[in-house]
Amino acid sequence: MEFTGFPDDMKVVTVSGAQKGVGKTALAEILLKNLPGFAAIKITMTDLYTSVSEDDEDIMIPDTDTFRMKKSGAEKVVWVKATEKLLQDAMEQALGKISNHKGVLIEGNSILEYINPTLAFFVVNSSIDNMKPSRIRALKKADICVINQKNGSAFNDVMLEKIKSINPKIKILSFDFLSTDHKGNEDIKKLRMYLENVFDYQYDTALS
Repeated sequence: MEFTGFPDDMKVVTVSGAQKGVGKTALAEILLKNLPGFAAIKITMTDLYTSVSEDDEDIMIPDTDTFRMKKSGAEKVVWVKATEKLLQDAMEQALGKISNHKGVLIEGNSILEYINPTLAFFVVNSSIDNMKPSRIRALKKADICVINQKNGSAFNDVMLEKIKSINPKIKILSFDFLSTDHKGNEDIKKLRMYLENVFDYQYDTALS
């Protein structure tokens, strides 16, 4: 069942990924620095309980994903911890806390089963093998696949063919998320163009 709780004028960006630790939050940081007026929702799937928090004592724990989102420019960050059964109910609560923002960035895979975002990113690094069903569904719905070349890791034609076999229409970009030198990077320029085409974009050094 599709989730329809977003305000009509709210832009929605999603960041999902092939595995844990692939760089979803690192990409979210880059995007949030360049999406003024956006809030952020971090989704963590659980087996037993559901909670929705905007409290600083939960959000602003140093080095956590929610802390990084807030420090990157999100006007508000909400942390949703939910079972699969209660994810849509938890999202309703979360959106009630950010309904006055112009847009929201959502980090998580499972939510893409229920929503059609304005712009969907999918993050990979060196492999897309052995992905969970929720991650395959997220890749199928993604507009842009971003390959994180962290530590200089390379990608190959076999992986690109696998990505295209799952989502033939997807656009593919590649760069090191943690690099401080993006000058002249053609894929960074393309990312900036995609943001310009969809959002009221403002330049930031993260994409300069």
